[in-house]
Amino acid sequence: MLFCEVCDHEGTEQLRYTKEIYVRKDGLKQMLAIKKIYMDYETAPVGVSHMPQFAWELVSDKNVKQKSYELQIAKDADFTDLIYNSGKTESEESAHVYAEGASLESGKRYFVRAKASDGQEETDWSETASFVTALAGKNGEWEEGAPAWKAPFVSAETDDSYKNVSKGTYVRGTFEIKKDIKEAYAFTTALGLYQFYLNGKKVGEDEMTPGWTSYRRHLLYQTYDVTEYLQKGINGAGAMLAPGWYKGVMGLTKARYGDQTAFTMELLIRYTDGTTESVYTDPSWKGCDSPVVFAEIYDGETYDAALEIPDWSKAETTKGDWKPVQLVFFDTQVMRAQYAAKVRVMDRIPAKRIFKTPAGDTVIDFAQNMAGRIEVTAAGKPGDVIELHCFEVLDKDGNVYLDNLRAAKATMKYTFAREETVTWHPTFTYMGFQYALIVSYPGEPKAENFTACTLHSNMASNGSLECSNPLLNQLHHNFLWGLKSNFLDVPTDC
Repeated sequence: MLFCEVCDHEGTEQLRYTKEIYVRKDGLKQMLAIKKIYMDYETAPVGVSHMPQFAWELVSDKNVKQKSYELQIAKDADFTDLIYNSGKTESEESAHVYAEGASLESGKRYFVRAKASDGQEETDWSETASFVTALAGKNGEWEEGAPAWKAPFVSAETDDSYKNVSKGTYVRGTFEIKKDIKEAYAFTTALGLYQFYLNGKKVGEDEMTPGWTSYRRHLLYQTYDVTEYLQKGINGAGAMLAPGWYKGVMGLTKARYGDQTAFTMELLIRYTDGTTESVYTDPSWKGCDSPVVFAEIYDGETYDAALEIPDWSKAETTKGDWKPVQLVFFDTQVMRAQYAAKVRVMDRIPAKRIFKTPAGDTVIDFAQNMAGRIEVTAAGKPGDVIELHCFEVLDKDGNVYLDNLRAAKATMKYTFAREETVTWHPTFTYMGFQYALIVSYPGEPKAENFTACTLHSNMASNGSLECSNPLLNQLHHNFLWGLKSNFLDVPTDC
């Protein structure tokens, strides 16, 4: 789609001219419209800890300039319960617009819409956008401070036997809901990596949470809309945990921010009768080892399906060697909400070929160097093993080259517990790779059995480059993939 942009002296987009034609609600063609609303440069932020700044994209079939706007923020999608109404405001600003005087509640979805005029034509109301707030600070304050966190961190690593090992654990608890739910929001984080579950389902699409920080000084927590995950009656909540950057090997030594992985959750429930309830991790929670028998950022992950606990995060589970958790002290004053740039699976790249090297090794080629993990499908029987060793380049003779990995094993390994077909990927590690050496695989490996999943922070692309020179196109491609491979939560090296 061809377009031109008119920008102010700060580079703020004021107008986009496109071939798009919008249709009004009365069926007439509309030449001026609002295409998209942004809140702190995001389209649907979740975990906002302050009133965001607002912006919108204007589209028209001619060159126009905004003369006025109207912005509304409401607690409901029908905009009957407004917390902010700018009224018709004479202004050319379509970015960095602030809702002065509006106040926000903790754990609440707010709905946003806007309209604009060029002095000749006025847009319809835009499509409704929304944002979700995080936890307010003490006394309900929303300055960029610590949340008023009440839930303790709970750990399944309750003795010294866990201190120098890199295994995964489960923690779980139950709670009862007796009334009809209007909305519910969970605030979660961990010391170590975690995935959050409610009633047997993984919550959200985030990966490698809560990311890598200097944990004693800064720890991000995540916010999730969990309204659809809950049910009347007894509910189960839980998390899978692994060392990650918190207590795993980083560089030449253990990271050693602490000795125990731990999880914390605050769940805010609003009922249809107007009442609210909060649920927290507490000493009643239980913990045990998970099927992840080894997980490290550099060395990969080993998974033993024989250790799986069916329905471990559901309320009614009866299996597993569950033991009381241990409470772990952590200074919650360093915690802050994360509302953007969360790590997700961003691309799925099928294997391009499987080939034999001159040395006789069987290798998968994804034809693209990337950072992420491999999803593999295989049929096996008890004791069968899938083992892949990820690497980046072949040597000059076309054989597997591992010297640049130094001590890193970059290995993913799955052991079957029963006769079945599984699709599996590691959860608490990632690798840089284009190739994977097949060390072990039940049956004959085929290219369609392997998919590479890139992992990086969710960053919007602002443009692209394509020209008649293939070398410049390749150079741009390399820039792009260099960024994608080195922005997994924080900028990394190489």
